[in-house]
Amino acid sequence: MKILISIIINGLILYAITYFLGPNAEKSIQAGIILWCGDCSYNSLEALKTYIIGGIILWVINVTIRPILKILSLPLFFIFFGFVVFFVNAVILKLFTYIINNILIIPGVGYEINGWINFIIAVAIFTILNMFYSLLFFKK
Repeated sequence: MKILISIIINGLILYAITYFLGPNAEKSIQAGIILWCGDCSYNSLEALKTYIIGGIILWVINVTIRPILKILSLPLFFIFFGFVVFFVNAVILKLFTYIINNILIIPGVGYEINGWINFIIAVAIFTILNMFYSLLFFKK
């Protein structure tokens, strides 16, 4: 059950990043994040499939690679007062986009972040929502 909740929350985090960095026709803002799917309106079934698959991939990365990155960055955690978490999440988000677009080539599923500023904003959103997720569901 914990795995399913984690996958759903990761999908919701991807939805939030896409919602905040998506295009806005009224303000003529271009898309900072592009979903590769057939009907890519944010609430369509095709987009939902992308969020669910993305949630599964993020869950796998969080279970396998995040602990290794945390251990490797532990000395820097104390030097930079915890801002290394932002760097770890940047690596995870970049690895996620690489895996979903280049390794697991699933037809109709893709996720691309355009530009460094959009990437930094996406990592900030990802970090904040992951911190809330961790605080709510992993209290001991």
